[in-house]
Amino acid sequence: MTALTPAVPRRRTGGPHPVALMLPAALLTAVLMVIPIGSTLVRVVADRGAGLARMLDIPNFGTIMLNTLVWTLASVVGALLIGYAGAVLFQSKSLRLTGLWRSLVMVPWIIPGVVGATVWRWTLSTDYGVLNQALLDLGVIAEPVRWLSDPDVVLIAVALVQVWVTAPFVVLMVSAALAGIPEERYEAARLDGAGSWQVFWYVVLPAIRTTTGIVVLTLAIWALNSFTIIWVMTSGGPAGSSTILPILLYQAFQNGDQSLVAAVALLQVAIGGVFAFFFARTMRTDLEDQS
Repeated sequence: MTALTPAVPRRRTGGPHPVALMLPAALLTAVLMVIPIGSTLVRVVADRGAGLARMLDIPNFGTIMLNTLVWTLASVVGALLIGYAGAVLFQSKSLRLTGLWRSLVMVPWIIPGVVGATVWRWTLSTDYGVLNQALLDLGVIAEPVRWLSDPDVVLIAVALVQVWVTAPFVVLMVSAALAGIPEERYEAARLDGAGSWQVFWYVVLPAIRTTTGIVVLTLAIWALNSFTIIWVMTSGGPAGSSTILPILLYQAFQNGDQSLVAAVALLQVAIGGVFAFFFARTMRTDLEDQS
């Protein structure tokens, strides 16, 4: 009696081509990214660079670029530091009610930007702000700080609000990456005599390097395109002290200067492209090292 050989399922040959599966996403990307960028470039070329020349001739353009740099660095570094600290704290086994704390931490990231910026504008008010009143009661300051009207303070003040909004995203991403590190790595490091700081530096950071790169790029792009917080809180003032590129773009749009709008938009795209280039290069190096 011969044994029955199980039939091998035949491979389907009539399925959709991989290119057809990718086509909807490619078309959506073209509509949302390629076409706007291309139209902006065409507008700048059609004006023969008049918008770019006018942008460079703005009296405080250097200050705007410096503000953009300070704003981006402060937002990214602040969110990274607080986000990493929060993620490591949530990994602690001694922390109770972790789910509740995680939910509360996500609140700044979830609420609408206009609502958060308005609340912080009231909080940082010189005359009736809660923060000034609390610092006065504690004896930390002798007189109210002009958080939103002092040119030397305003940019850092609004950057701290940006950190407050974006740090929960860092907590979420880093927490997920930390949860994927095998416990054996921690145990091996401790057996080798590594302390807490050495474990963090030589075990944790290398393991979540890819996540860190993604987070840094995302934070930088958010900062470069941030508009709501600064506009609601200061409108770019006082005297342009908190004006960054998105604020300049909106002001040009309000004035009907389409050439300047296209020039500023193209500059933002170029800066974002530089960040994306270095990110892609770093990710490729990481993948080559892992392989």
